[in-house]
Amino acid sequence: MSKSYLHALKAIACASLLALGACAEEGAGRVVSIQTPQNSIDKAFLDHIDPVLQAEVDEGVRAGFVAAVVTRDGVAYKKAFGEADPFNETPMTTDTRFRIASMTKPIISVAVMQLVDRGAIRLNDPVEHFIPAYANPQVAVSKTRKADGSFETRPAKRSITIHDLLTHTAGIGYVFSAASDLDKAYLEANLLVTEGDLKERIDRIAALPLLTEPGEIWSYSYSIDILGYIIEAASGVPLETYLMENIFTPLGMNGTEFFIDDSDFEGAAVVIEFNEAGEMVRSGGSALSSPVNDEAFGIASGGAGLVSNVDDYARFMRMLLNDGELDGARILSPATVRLMMQDHTPMNARPEPWKNIGMTFGLGGYVVLEPGYMGNYAAKGDWGWAGYWDTHFFVNREENLGVLLLAQTQPGPHMPPSRAEDLMKSIAYGAQRH
Repeated sequence: MSKSYLHALKAIACASLLALGACAEEGAGRVVSIQTPQNSIDKAFLDHIDPVLQAEVDEGVRAGFVAAVVTRDGVAYKKAFGEADPFNETPMTTDTRFRIASMTKPIISVAVMQLVDRGAIRLNDPVEHFIPAYANPQVAVSKTRKADGSFETRPAKRSITIHDLLTHTAGIGYVFSAASDLDKAYLEANLLVTEGDLKERIDRIAALPLLTEPGEIWSYSYSIDILGYIIEAASGVPLETYLMENIFTPLGMNGTEFFIDDSDFEGAAVVIEFNEAGEMVRSGGSALSSPVNDEAFGIASGGAGLVSNVDDYARFMRMLLNDGELDGARILSPATVRLMMQDHTPMNARPEPWKNIGMTFGLGGYVVLEPGYMGNYAAKGDWGWAGYWDTHFFVNREENLGVLLLAQTQPGPHMPPSRAEDLMKSIAYGAQRH
C-alpha cells in the first residue's frame, strides 16, 4: 500500500472518526462550554459565516460549500458558496445534493431505534437472530494469516448485540486500516466495491474473524452497514423502502436516496481532490470507493450510501432537536432521542485520544461530555458525525442548535486543511441570545 494512500487514510480517520479535534497535531487549548438553556438565535450575527466560507473558496481551499444553522423552530441560516462543479463553472446552490457518506450512519441509527420503539428489535438482541452468519462469532488470536491463508481464532465470549453495532463496539473491522492481514481482509471485503446483493456482501464480512471481543473496544466499523441489513430483516422490506416510508417521506426529505444508479447523480456536486501541485482536479475515487463521479455504489449501504441536500438533512436535524417529531411527524419517542445522545461507551473502551478530551460515543454519533481540552469550539451535549467526502453536522438539544456544513472533497495527502467547520460552529454559538 502506497505512502500517499496511508496518508489519505489518516485524513479520513481525522475527518470521520475524530471529528471534534482528536486528530489535532498540536497542543490543544482550553475552550469554554456554553451552558445557556433554550437560547434564541440572532440571525444577523450569523452573517459572520459568509466571509469565512467565501474566503476558503477564494483561496482555493474548497470548491464550494452549502451551510445551515438550525434550531427546533426552523432554519436560521442557509447559504451556498462557490461551485458545485468548478470544471464547468456550475455554481453551488442550496438545491445541490451531496454524497453524505458516513452521515448516512446517524439516519440508519435512527431507523434502528425507531424499530426499537416499535418492539421489532431489542438493543440486547443477538445479531444472529437476524443474520445467521453471525452465529458463534470467532475472535482472531493472531491478525496474521497462517500458511494456508486462514486466521487462528477462538470463540467469542458472547454474541454480538444490536447495541454493540450501534456503538461500534462489535469487534468488526472496516476499510480505514491496513496494518495487519486481518485489516487488509476487511478492506478487501469493502461493501462499496465488491459484488453481490446486500446480504451476500454482509455474509462476506461475517465470515471474517472479529478483531476484538464484542463490547470491549470502540472501533469504527462496518457495524452500521450490518444494521442496514438488519432493518431489512426486521421490517420485511428493502432498506431504502423502509427509510422512504418511515423517515424520508414523513419528514419531507424528498432529495435523499441511496446512491445506487445513474439518476442519483442528478444535481449532485462533483467530488474534487488536490494533486501534488495543490491544484483541484476531478476525483477518480480511491481504493475505498468506486469512481464516485462516474459510478454509483450499486447497493443500499447503511454506512455510507446516501445522497442528500441541505434542506433534507436540516429537517432530520430539527426532528432530533424537537425530541423526535417535526411538523406532526413522530419519528422517535423523546426518551429514545435522549438515549441516543447519552454516553454509551465506557472510558476503557474509548479510543485513546477521546479519553483525554471529554468525548465519547452514543448511539449513531459522537457525544461531547466535557469540552475542556478538545482544542476547538464545543459545547457539552453536542451530538453528530462527519462524512468521508467532507460533510459535517452536529445538534445540541440543550442549546437548541444545529450546524450543517457540506462540501465534496476526496481526502488525500494534498488536501489543504479547512478552518470552516470550527469557525462556523463558534459563530453559530456566538449568535445565541437569552
